[in-house]
Amino acid sequence: MAQVDTNYVVKFHFDEWEQGDSLTAKAKRLGVSSSNDRFGNKNSACFFHGTEHCYVNLGTSPYLKPKAGSVSVWFRPEDFVFNGRGYMHNVIILTKSWEGDDFFEGYSIDYTYNTKQIMGAITYSEEDQIRIVSTDTIILGKWYHAVLTYDDKQVCFYLDGVFQNKVAKRSPARFLATDSVMLGNSANKKNLRFFHGSIDDVEIFHRVLSPEEVLKLYEAPNPNRYAVLKKWILIICAIIGFVLISVLLVRARIRSMLKKEKEKNRLQLYALEQEIKMLKAQMDPHFIFNSMNTILQFIITKQNDKAEIYLTKFSKLIRMLLESNTNEGISLNEELDILKKYLEIEALRFDQIINTQIEVDPGINTYETYIPHMMIQPFVENAIWHGLRLKEGDRRLKVKFKKKDEKSLFCVIDDNGIGRNKEDNPIEKENRSLAINFIKQRLELMNKKYDGNYSLNVVDKVNERNEPLGTLVELILPIIPR
Repeated sequence: MAQVDTNYVVKFHFDEWEQGDSLTAKAKRLGVSSSNDRFGNKNSACFFHGTEHCYVNLGTSPYLKPKAGSVSVWFRPEDFVFNGRGYMHNVIILTKSWEGDDFFEGYSIDYTYNTKQIMGAITYSEEDQIRIVSTDTIILGKWYHAVLTYDDKQVCFYLDGVFQNKVAKRSPARFLATDSVMLGNSANKKNLRFFHGSIDDVEIFHRVLSPEEVLKLYEAPNPNRYAVLKKWILIICAIIGFVLISVLLVRARIRSMLKKEKEKNRLQLYALEQEIKMLKAQMDPHFIFNSMNTILQFIITKQNDKAEIYLTKFSKLIRMLLESNTNEGISLNEELDILKKYLEIEALRFDQIINTQIEVDPGINTYETYIPHMMIQPFVENAIWHGLRLKEGDRRLKVKFKKKDEKSLFCVIDDNGIGRNKEDNPIEKENRSLAINFIKQRLELMNKKYDGNYSLNVVDKVNERNEPLGTLVELILPIIPR
């Protein structure tokens, strides 16, 4: 046999056979399957099914049979195999020392199914056979690491890095040159036994390993640890990428939804504004119609001086209304000016004294506080036309403004007229109800637009005898943002 370096080692890692050297490429597998190795790496070990036609033949190379060396193998027994014949050993690795049917192990590692122990053996002849068994029994379904070392002086056996025993050796190692190194099968006519389980990382060294080196082999880390780490890094990166893409897609979706919702709200707001303007436009002619009737009455009754004064005041009021009508809101200060101008006109119309009182809470800045246009005047008009005009004696009208909160203003119109129930003219009742309905509709639309709680409450005041004492109107109006 050719001489080799004493540091030479032959390694069979079953996940690397296809890329192995020429020696590894000569190994033949029959009937075996792939399985996970001891680290859980998929398809990285060989699984033997415990039958005659299931084995791995590593070949007959002299590099597999050193004169002094170490045989290392990882294995995981799944079951004790009783089929076959001859001795009661399930072979893990074996090569023959001679052609006989007994005492033929050049070296072998197997487990005995009657004692459930791992055994290492080297045989020169029937009179010179060495067998070393493990001190503990094995457990099925568990990975084990066995190392058999030998030279001309002694044989040592290790299991899971722990020294089991050593036996003095009288003869040199002997191997049958034409025999293969077999995994999972004894390949003997008389003693034919098989292995059922997984085998991985077979290493044959051309020197005797020290106990420290054997322990290092047992404690060797996962050779694919960096591949596993790389795999997990790739998985984590993929997850992070997926999360980032998902976040970006969700953000884009949210932006799209917000844009659509914003456009929808804009259109709804525009529709509300148009509806509010339409209702406001319906209210203005009502007031103008009444004023024109008054001017007509002055002319018919030949009160030309009053007609002229009334027309002058009326034109100024109309100008103020037109100027304020271009905006959605009007400052409270402008609203008060319009209200005062209107009261002056009504005083001319009826030629009657009405004690009018307008109060504004000191905390309200009338120049900076904006309210909806034409919300107060219709109720003041109703109070005069339908309550105070027909009343005899003292006539009082009070208008009061108070801030309710940051978004709304509280307004009270209080009169001591004859009350709404005494109105005899059905047309006037209808006109009055029409104005109130217009304002209610405007408030409902403003609730939607400004998300507020704006309201109108009309109270018919009575005394203890249920006699009318006038009308109280309570308005909660929005403070329109600028």
